[in-house]
Amino acid sequence: MVEQNGNLPIVVGVDDSDAARRALAWAIDEAIIRRCSVHAVTVWTVDPATDFVWTPSEQMRKIAEEKLSSTVRLAVQGRAEVPTIVERAIEGPSAKALVEAAEDAAMLVVATHRGERLRKALLGSVSAACVRHSDVPVVVVRPEPEGA
Repeated sequence: MVEQNGNLPIVVGVDDSDAARRALAWAIDEAIIRRCSVHAVTVWTVDPATDFVWTPSEQMRKIAEEKLSSTVRLAVQGRAEVPTIVERAIEGPSAKALVEAAEDAAMLVVATHRGERLRKALLGSVSAACVRHSDVPVVVVRPEPEGA
């Protein structure tokens, strides 16, 4: 995964949330400084508990790729300098997929979301799991403060 300039890429987890868009913007800014690429990764999965209408996995992957491309387009809009951005949609559990995607990266960038305390207590936090399990440094970007 080493690039031509010898710098490792920055992997950033991206979903369609405001927090993830902030994380992507942070990763782009850092990649410009480091002169490396950004690997924007979105993770998707079919979850029978929340997917009430069955959708074929190929269609789910395509939807994830389209959302990722849209988020990346918005993130680079109006920037004078943009690093190389590689987009990847990966199927699987979010934290595990992100940690694996960043195995040979300079760092992993993830967002933390405002969310229901019960959901976090029951399921855990993707950003916390990434911090616990990643072998590379993890940057956790907080969401925009409420009312800002």
